Amino acid sequence: MPARIAAGRVFLVDLSRTGVRVAHQGAVPAIGQVCRLEFNWHERAVVLDCRVMRNELVKLAKSDSEKSLYHAGMHIEQAHGDSEATLRELIADIVARALDEQKANARGIPAEAAQVFQTSKGTNYLRCELVDGKWRRSATTRPDQPQNGFTVSADEDREQIDTLCETFANTDVQGQKLIRTMAELSISRAEGVPTRRYKP
Repeated sequence: MPARIAAGRVFLVDLSRTGVRVAHQGAVPAIGQVCRLEFNWHERAVVLDCRVMRNELVKLAKSDSEKSLYHAGMHIEQAHGDSEATLRELIADIVARALDEQKANARGIPAEAAQVFQTSKGTNYLRCELVDGKWRRSATTRPDQPQNGFTVSADEDREQIDTLCETFANTDVQGQKLIRTMAELSISRAEGVPTRRYKP
């Protein structure tokens, strides 16, 4: 996704709620400095103040007519306006599409748009952990995601939880990461976040 730092053009490579990685050709300031990263998603502006944490050479220029390519990792220091909400929706959208594609690939059919729903967070959660091949479910007030499982709202539909457990146990590491990310997004704010219900 194209983005800007000052007048310089960069491309978003990785994106999370706390940090970004961009590809650039010299548009990023020195490590330790703060810069403003701007991009648009669905005609909504995202403006983030980011601190440069690392900057690595990826491809060295082979001639004077070329520019070297770098990847810079940056920590999000501050989100302006509605940028935080837009960022969360963007991540949820990408995760949902990735899950759709996994499902479609497994069935040999075109990817479908998943059903949109709004979760209610509250303060009660259900922690599902896969231990020695068996699922351990426990009520908790902590929203953190376990390494080998996921945490969702205690109000989540039990049939949906059963389906997520089955899918988590039978998918690869990337699929498990996607499920954890979607679960985290669904409970990370008091009013919930628009996410997409995954039906494997």
